[in-house]
Amino acid sequence: MPYTLAKWALWLIAAAVIGLVVGWMLRGVRGLSIEPPTDDELADLDRLRDREQDMDEVVNERNRLRSELDDCRATAALTPSAAPVAPLAVEPVAVAPIDDDERARLAALVVEHESTIGDLRARIWNREAKIGELQGVLTAHNLSTAPGDPDLTLGAQVLGEKVRLNDLTVVEGIGPKIADVLHATGGITTWWGLHRTDVETLRTLLEGAGPRFQVHDPSSWPQQAGLLANGEWEEFRALTANLRGGRFGG
Repeated sequence: MPYTLAKWALWLIAAAVIGLVVGWMLRGVRGLSIEPPTDDELADLDRLRDREQDMDEVVNERNRLRSELDDCRATAALTPSAAPVAPLAVEPVAVAPIDDDERARLAALVVEHESTIGDLRARIWNREAKIGELQGVLTAHNLSTAPGDPDLTLGAQVLGEKVRLNDLTVVEGIGPKIADVLHATGGITTWWGLHRTDVETLRTLLEGAGPRFQVHDPSSWPQQAGLLANGEWEEFRALTANLRGGRFGG
């Protein structure tokens, strides 16, 4: 009987030891389990996916450009060489008539060039449409950032004459005819719009209006218009005191 009890006791101790070992191993396995990704890791993963998509677009664009380059090279190969040609002998040379195959090849080449020209025209139209869209966005931005109407009564007191809102002729160097050009051709109808127009654009508008307008210098117009739009009458008077016809230095 004591032997049996001792045997059972040993079995119980062994089972307990085995249970402890298995429990420790299971806890270690749980400790090695993968934690769910954090928000930063998910954001990094999204950025990597976006970069991968961008790289795919770059690769596609590169392949497209390579294909166009190959087409250009093929077209150039069909163009007669510009290398100098040795003088021909003064002997009559019979010119072989163009056969049907050559005529067909030339006709196909003409069709190909016409197709290329049409594609280029379509691209130009698309670019022009895109430029018009961007110009519209820029105009809307300029309008949204325009300051409030200035105090015209104070302006009249400082300048010594009645001032009408957005009268472009208040700008030194702009007369009624030039104001009409800016209104009709450039769509510039406010002081703020003139302020936001770069000088080169103004010069282009004047050149397009004819020789009589090309002698005018619009370099100071945007600066003057900005002072008027913001109601900085004293600064405007000080600036225009040094201008003659919109030019500095008399």
